[in-house]
Amino acid sequence: MDTLFAQVLLPLALAFIMFTLGVGLTPADFKRIALQPRAFLVGTALQFISLPLIAIALVAFLPIPPIVKVGVVLLAACPGGTTSNLLTHMARGDVALSVSLTAITSLASVVTVPLVLMVALALFMGPDAPEVGMVSTGVVIFALTVIPVALGMVLRKLAPGIALGLERNSRFMSALVFTAVVLATIINEGLGETLRRLTQAGAVSLALNVAAMAVAFAVSSWMAFKMRQRIALTLECGLQNATLAIVVASSLLGDIDYAMPAAIYGLMMFATAGVFILWARRWSKAAVRARAMAR
Repeated sequence: MDTLFAQVLLPLALAFIMFTLGVGLTPADFKRIALQPRAFLVGTALQFISLPLIAIALVAFLPIPPIVKVGVVLLAACPGGTTSNLLTHMARGDVALSVSLTAITSLASVVTVPLVLMVALALFMGPDAPEVGMVSTGVVIFALTVIPVALGMVLRKLAPGIALGLERNSRFMSALVFTAVVLATIINEGLGETLRRLTQAGAVSLALNVAAMAVAFAVSSWMAFKMRQRIALTLECGLQNATLAIVVASSLLGDIDYAMPAAIYGLMMFATAGVFILWARRWSKAAVRARAMAR
């Protein structure tokens, strides 16, 4: 894989996406967790526990290369992406909950992503696994996620006018950068390789996406959360930070094959999220009409 793309452009793209997240954050986003702790705790459990377990269960017995299996689990370990906040807004979900979850899970990814990655490498590659240290992986993730988020928050504190101007377009810009990263990753090796990888990782990536959203909606419904919270949790679990998985795969693991499930997932998730958003908006309109008629 092109060194400039893997070692420079991809990390810069991830840092930019995380910086745009930080620009939109305030201390209130973290304090808000105390106002709805049940929804937040369920959301973090879904992200940190259920998603990796779903991924491991999906790939455990599939006849796909071990490198693809590791890539799927790596993707599941990543936090929700910044696009989840934008799409939660479009679906009329609880944007505040979505933002808080994205922020906390992104900060926690310094520990959770290396830990799950080590487990996946041990399970599916054994002695053939590349030498990747948990501490060194955590340090790289810290530099590319936590520091840019912190810088974005500092900018908002010191120059609120500039930050607010950036915030108006930050979600859209980060979505554009994310899409560019995904497309560049897929086409970087040529059409033949892209088709081969799509065959290997396409179905399981789609299955992970659908299963994650279904489990999140089912659990939040079982917990009797408000529909706005169910929407937020479903999209938060269905829209992973694929850019982080791609950066870890290409820059730390050194093989783009690890990144292909994330790249394919990054395209598919917009389609499944779009279907869910259309349903959620129709449900919201029907609920409004029902309340109006009841009066």
